[in-house]
Amino acid sequence: MLLNQIPVFQNEAAQLKFLRSRKQIYAHATIFMVLQLVLTLGVPVVGSIIAAFQPELKAYVAAASLAVVVIDAILLDRHQKVLIKRAAKLGEQFDCVVLSLPWDHFTVGDKVEVEDIHSAARAFAARSDDSKLRDWYPVAAGKVPLHLARIVCQRTNLRYDSRLRRSYGSILKAVSLILIAVLVIAGLQQNASVTAWVLTMAPATPFLAWAAREYYRQIDTADQLENLMKEARKFWNEAVSGGCTPDDCLVRSREFQNAIYNRRATSPLILPLIYRFKRLSLEDEMNEAAENFLQEYLESLPKSG
Repeated sequence: MLLNQIPVFQNEAAQLKFLRSRKQIYAHATIFMVLQLVLTLGVPVVGSIIAAFQPELKAYVAAASLAVVVIDAILLDRHQKVLIKRAAKLGEQFDCVVLSLPWDHFTVGDKVEVEDIHSAARAFAARSDDSKLRDWYPVAAGKVPLHLARIVCQRTNLRYDSRLRRSYGSILKAVSLILIAVLVIAGLQQNASVTAWVLTMAPATPFLAWAAREYYRQIDTADQLENLMKEARKFWNEAVSGGCTPDDCLVRSREFQNAIYNRRATSPLILPLIYRFKRLSLEDEMNEAAENFLQEYLESLPKSG
């Protein structure tokens, strides 16, 4: 028996439209991220190779590198952040309906325009279906009262995101270490001098610098998410023990949602390949955790007889 409508609301057409639009906007942001990566890493590396064989082109290579810096600063990075924030708002609109939360205009600002939602959702529907959007939150969340179900779903958000970011960070670290090892081994086999080694490592430096920066950004974000998860667990323990009335829990869940929105709106992107690779295992963990919360709720109920 359902004690709230979260499992129903999340699969309604209007809410699925929010998720379609959100997915499409994240896809656009990812394109800008990949373009940013190709330009900021590819141009210096290719340029340095060209300049080594064609010294007369050094001025053109330098000009291209400066152009990339300007394009990245004023166009690519800025537009990527705008898209991430818009996607975060769509996630907020979905959550506010599904979790029956009031909209916080002070924290989130205006909602995304209906026309923009429709356009992005239509573009997503043209290339994919809703199979990966249904049952966004665990169905077991419908078996506890609404003020408790919100906490379960909010913690699910945090856990899912944190695990994705740690996986992404691990992949970046592994790729960087493998690349360094390959370059070192290549140098040893050729009995390369220090100068030759430096020249061998130089083209890989932009990628290694980017990977290191991206690794720490993802790990720092994951740490922040896990701190919020700890607070969610404390919140749950208090609520399930009766230390928080439904009305008080609503206010606190809205405050908690603000923290979730701020993380969504400011966190760095993750390559979609990581999501596809980890989705099934993370959804399995999500459902298992929800069942565990449900069991804790059932054990907290007064024993009859």
